[in-house]
Amino acid sequence: MKKLIYGFAVVVLAAVMVACGGKKDPYQVGVTKGDKSQMDSLSYAFGVAFSHDLNSNIPEMKFDWATLIDAAQESMVKKESFDEDAQVQEGLKVLEDFFSVKRPERIKKHIEESKIDSVDMQDYFKMQELLAKLDIFENDDERKQVSEAYGYDLGARYRSIRIPIQAYWFAQGIADYMINGGSKILSDEASNIIMTYQLNKFPKFNKEASEAWLAKVEKQKGVQKTESGLLYIIENEGDTSVKPTATCSVKAHYEGKLRDGYVFDSSLERGEPVEFSLQGVIKGWTEGLQLIGKGGKITLWIPSDLAYGPSTAGMIGPNEALQFNVELVDVIPAAAPEAPATEEPKAE
Repeated sequence: MKKLIYGFAVVVLAAVMVACGGKKDPYQVGVTKGDKSQMDSLSYAFGVAFSHDLNSNIPEMKFDWATLIDAAQESMVKKESFDEDAQVQEGLKVLEDFFSVKRPERIKKHIEESKIDSVDMQDYFKMQELLAKLDIFENDDERKQVSEAYGYDLGARYRSIRIPIQAYWFAQGIADYMINGGSKILSDEASNIIMTYQLNKFPKFNKEASEAWLAKVEKQKGVQKTESGLLYIIENEGDTSVKPTATCSVKAHYEGKLRDGYVFDSSLERGEPVEFSLQGVIKGWTEGLQLIGKGGKITLWIPSDLAYGPSTAGMIGPNEALQFNVELVDVIPAAAPEAPATEEPKAE
């Protein structure tokens, strides 16, 4: 099912964060319950920022916040994947019906009854002020049902994109902001905490964690290392008379993993090998695939500087080392350059 994010649910979710304290493993990823005795400032900031953005963008959604928070906290620490979680999938049906049908109809009716002109409707702040006066829910039963579905969906999205965060302190940030009369930090402070971590601490964390992981891999039996730092094991050399060069294109099956084993991409799952030029991929691939021939298989552990470096790419964070299991299906030689055209002699 398509993973829609309803009503600005996770405005700051794209920034992959790691909690600040209370963990036995300094390089652990994924949601944990959290240590109640030690406040985790980043997780708390995430909860405050989420609450502020949600309240600012969809003020008509007067949620049952206690229900939403309980559902989110419970959902965040479940083990099922997003698509395999039946409770989340049932909740998505509730959210799709509400946000696609009921909410637009009720907002339209509210605007018509308020008799504002079309010019005012283009003013975002006036619209938000108008919507803040609206309670979008028809009754408390509907409010609770949508709040629960929203919370489960929110929690599942956090666990599905592998955010290393403490569920307790995330929930506490929401509760303080929306229920308890004021959070321990302002929304601007929360945004600064998240931004500082994303731009400074998170890249450093990933670099240290990746280096520690590669150091362990290097000690494994059979692992070899190139001068550039690329680690590899050749399972099958293939036809070594048909090896690619850096200017070739190749057709390959592959599975890409992060250091915790999370599969972020797989041609095997799609059932179709991928064709690409070795000049158009990360350095680790360009170097690694030249070590085997057609039909060969190799496992590559690629340091971040041979991968995406400080940049991000989908699920891949800054300074992230990667593992690829690759089968070289075919080698496609580079096309020979065309001979320059010769001019015919001019008649005198």
